[in-house]
Amino acid sequence: MRKVLGFVAMSAVGMVPVFSQEPPAGPPPVLQIMREVIKEGKGAEHEKTETEFVRAFRKAKFPGHYLALTAMSGMGEVWFLDPYPSFATWEQYQKEQDKEPLKSELETAESHDGALREPGRSMWAVYRKEMSYQPEKLNVGKTRFVTIGTYRVRLGHDEDMHSGAKAILEAYQKASIDATLLCYQVIQGAPAGTYLFFSTMDSLKTMDDIPARQKALAEAMGADNYRQLMKGSGETFASIDSNLFAVSPRMSYVAKEPRTPNSGIPSRKPPRSQRKRQDSRPFNRYTRELQADASRFVCARRCRIGRRGSNTQLFFTRGLSHLAPERGALAFGLGLDG
Repeated sequence: MRKVLGFVAMSAVGMVPVFSQEPPAGPPPVLQIMREVIKEGKGAEHEKTETEFVRAFRKAKFPGHYLALTAMSGMGEVWFLDPYPSFATWEQYQKEQDKEPLKSELETAESHDGALREPGRSMWAVYRKEMSYQPEKLNVGKTRFVTIGTYRVRLGHDEDMHSGAKAILEAYQKASIDATLLCYQVIQGAPAGTYLFFSTMDSLKTMDDIPARQKALAEAMGADNYRQLMKGSGETFASIDSNLFAVSPRMSYVAKEPRTPNSGIPSRKPPRSQRKRQDSRPFNRYTRELQADASRFVCARRCRIGRRGSNTQLFFTRGLSHLAPERGALAFGLGLDG
């Protein structure tokens, strides 16, 4: 687990005080991403050790919250997302984590967790609003899956990337595509020109709509413009990588906020009349549903679901659909293929 996690909300009119418990609105300006590669056969054990961090933070009533994502494609790894309103805030939260007994409890959890991991990677990224689409429609309460597209722009081609992104965003708006996409530019921990695009889903059924969205996008841009943009993407990008992740309720540290029947947020305490028919362990039913959906995509290996440091409320807040014009349009960071 990372050494520090933080959470500071952003309101519609500015930054909320560092330890405010007010619900955040909008993507965080700064995002720390911890990528943990899990040893083969240690997924279940790793999930258990991650709950040690969750218990320690909850016991200390730590104001930070985080979102854990488990890979369903690519390498067997877990991504932990930590949001901040500024880089300076990281130092403030480090001081909070250095207080006892939280410090000792986190060190113990880290010793257990570290034995189950391979060398990982830490990245820092900044939000790029001008290359994001409908961020106001995010809803973490209904998010079960996330696609993350990693785009590496060739040196000297940033302008091409930005103009292509603008063209695709305009086409999305013209076609009234109901989806949301968040763009983050990695500034530390990855090669220059690395951009990450996050798209969330409340169900994998959303991926069945990809062909229709590709068609709508091409029609909105115009066939010739679309083909030209796709053809030019090979010169703009050095590589494009897209992977599917499952949200891990058990390994994420989320706020205990009020829940309504239609909020889509799993309740930790079911109504008294139903408690005999449900497991008492938090998120049990939600986790089983995630695993059931994930099983359609994972055959030979167990799908691991979850862990660590970003505020779920702050980062994903209203079901974003899976955007996916084909690989080339993705290249411009405005769609993610499955």
